[in-house]
Amino acid sequence: MGNQVKRFFELPLQEKKRWAQRPGTLEGYGQACVASEDQKLDWNDMIFLKCLPIQNRKLDLWPQNPPEFRYMNTK
Repeated sequence: MGNQVKRFFELPLQEKKRWAQRPGTLEGYGQACVASEDQKLDWNDMIFLKCLPIQNRKLDLWPQNPPEFRYMNTK
């Protein structure tokens, strides 16, 4: 899983945006504020996906690129 996430974040921004968070939700690809004075930046890129229970997965937000990302994690 770690390798697939790394490959996802190496994609161009426009490709990652295909799985963008919807307004008012955290699931999908997007940015999150970091509220720590120890951080040098006040934002970071993230992808948040519910895995369990299986019926709560929103597969339309699960990347299809890299191809193995969805395949490995939806078995």
